[in-house]
Amino acid sequence: MLVRLAQLAPVAACILLTVSIAEADTGDARNGKLVYERNCLACHGAQGDGHGEAAEYMSTKPRDYRQGTFKWRSTPSGSLPLDSDLEHTLINGLHGTYMPPWRSLGETSRQDVIAYIKTFAPRFATEKPQDPIVIPPDPGYSAESVARGAAVYDKYNCSQCHGAGGKGDGPSATGLKDDWGNDIVPYDLTKGHVKCGDKSTDIYRVFMAGLSGTPMPTFADSLSTTDAWDLVHFIQSLSPLYAKVTVSGGLATGGQP
Repeated sequence: MLVRLAQLAPVAACILLTVSIAEADTGDARNGKLVYERNCLACHGAQGDGHGEAAEYMSTKPRDYRQGTFKWRSTPSGSLPLDSDLEHTLINGLHGTYMPPWRSLGETSRQDVIAYIKTFAPRFATEKPQDPIVIPPDPGYSAESVARGAAVYDKYNCSQCHGAGGKGDGPSATGLKDDWGNDIVPYDLTKGHVKCGDKSTDIYRVFMAGLSGTPMPTFADSLSTTDAWDLVHFIQSLSPLYAKVTVSGGLATGGQP
C-alpha cells in the first residue's frame, strides 16, 4: 500500500498544482464586490440590473448583467462571453457610450470584479462559454473589395436599419428596442470607429457573433468569409478614420488604400 501511495504521489501533486493554477487565474468575487461598489454601482446598480442612480440620465443604458447576455463577445451568438471578453471591455471601454476605459484598475482588480459580475447571472454557474469564433486574416482593403461589399450591404438589406449611407437612419431605425425594452438605434457606421474596437477584425466579429440582446443578428450561417470581409471593407470606406489593412499587409487611412 505504501508503495502504491508513493507511486500516486506525483500524480496527486500534479492535480493539486493544476487546481492551484486554475484558482490563481480566477478572480475573487468577494474583493470584486468592493471594486464594483466603488466603480460600477452608480450605473449598473446594486443588483447588477442596470438601474443605478445614474442610469436614467443615459441614452445608452448600462448593461443588465442578470441574464448573462453580452453584446461584445468573441464567442458565438447566444453564448456566454469569455472572461477575456469582459476584460477587453473593462480595458477599452465602449466608444460613444458612458462606459469608460478602466485601465486604472490593475489586473487583479479586473479579474476580481469580473468574478463578481458573473455572480449576478445564474448562467455562469451552469454553462460554459463556447469556443471563440475563428477570424481569418484580413485579405486587405481595396476598391474592388469595397465595390463587392456594397453589393453585400444591399443583398442583406443592411440599409433597412443603418441607412443607404450607413448613418443609422434607415426606415426601420426608429422604434427599435433591446431585450430589456430600452430604445436602441442602429449604429452610425460613418463614425470611423465601432464601439467594441478599432480593428477590421472587430467589425468582422460583429457580423459573425451578432450583438446579443439587440436587433443585430448573427450572419454566421449565411455570410461567407469572402462576403464578410468585403462588407467590412465597404463599411471602412464610409469614413477615412477607419484604419485599413492594405493588400500588402500594411495599415492605411483614407477612403482608398
